[in-house]
Amino acid sequence: MSDTTQRSYMALAPLSSLAGIFINPLASTVAPLILYFIFRSQRPKVAKVALQTADLAFSIQLWIVLVSLTLMLGISLDMIVANDAKEMMGLATSAILVIFVVSLLYATYKAINGQGCSHFISFKISERIFNLIGNRSKN
Repeated sequence: MSDTTQRSYMALAPLSSLAGIFINPLASTVAPLILYFIFRSQRPKVAKVALQTADLAFSIQLWIVLVSLTLMLGISLDMIVANDAKEMMGLATSAILVIFVVSLLYATYKAINGQGCSHFISFKISERIFNLIGNRSKN
């Protein structure tokens, strides 16, 4: 496989996650995971980028849930008025999604240049799980 083809496949994961944002939030996580399972044995660099992208998409969803739970706790403790919490949730969700889109575009740029990209806002959950499974299957 040529280097150009490898880089194209590497860029496919962040681009599929970006497209998934507009289809369904779950698609932004599932699409890169599908690519991971397709390429995990033949093309490890592509699989790694796909797994990092899936981690990022899942982490973004967790960040949104964490923010909403924090705001609900604030409402239940009478620290925040519900209307204020609604505005804060809208702003937080918008900011998180902008960070997500920028991160995906950066990951696409790095992939086109043949490099992986670790995201600072990612919890790296699926990367840890699949690396554990991969290490156990090798033993």
